[in-house]
Amino acid sequence: MKPGNVRRMCWLSLVWLWLGVVPLSWAGELVGTLEWNREVTLGVLEPGVIQTVRVVPRQRVRRGELLLALDRRAQKADLAAARGRLQLAQARLEEAQREFERAEDLYEQTVLSEHERVVAHIGLLEAKAVVAGAEADRARAARALAHSVLEAPFDGLVVRVDARPGQAVNGTLVVPELLVLADDHQFRVRLWVDAATLDALKAAQALHVELAGRRLPVRDIVAGLEARRQAGEGEACIPVAVVVEYPADLEVRAGLPVRVFW
Repeated sequence: MKPGNVRRMCWLSLVWLWLGVVPLSWAGELVGTLEWNREVTLGVLEPGVIQTVRVVPRQRVRRGELLLALDRRAQKADLAAARGRLQLAQARLEEAQREFERAEDLYEQTVLSEHERVVAHIGLLEAKAVVAGAEADRARAARALAHSVLEAPFDGLVVRVDARPGQAVNGTLVVPELLVLADDHQFRVRLWVDAATLDALKAAQALHVELAGRRLPVRDIVAGLEARRQAGEGEACIPVAVVVEYPADLEVRAGLPVRVFW
């Protein structure tokens, strides 16, 4: 965050305190903003047209669950062709191996010249190189097919969906932001405090968050030291994330005001 933005947040916090909107820090209460503790934006890495979207906002998903898929006919055809080329290359390699072994045997019997033996060896090396190239083509085709779908990287909550069936995407140029997934096992409360308040929070024995009438224990406190350095010397505002376990039966959304007590 830019220094100017940090200073504005500091002044805004002082105004809130003066107006009585936020209780004084020594009263053991602060107001913060709810955020997901982990949130990722997902997109496909292959170009194509979206065929299906399986999720909607606020839907909970499990790790590995299909979120959306492109029309995969082209990728499947490419993979089938790559497998065919690999089978052909492997068959030619087997024949080249047999030919080289025959050449070696004839060479030992002094029936074959050194030049003919070397030619057979070169043929074997060429066949091995073709197989290696076909293996790489098959691997790339398989990866393209795998990258034409989106699966949930972890258990979480779908926050936003910006994808529709029929929508064209080109993941080879810029990875499209098609879907936002949040880990709904934890959330965090974003606070802006001074150094003394941060010390009080870390030393508190009964630190908890109150949300929707529920009292939720705090798991961790993470201070943004980089933002404090950017803000300059003195009692600068410090961004603090108070990490809280997310109850499965509680419906919340990012941006809600949350009270922190200690």
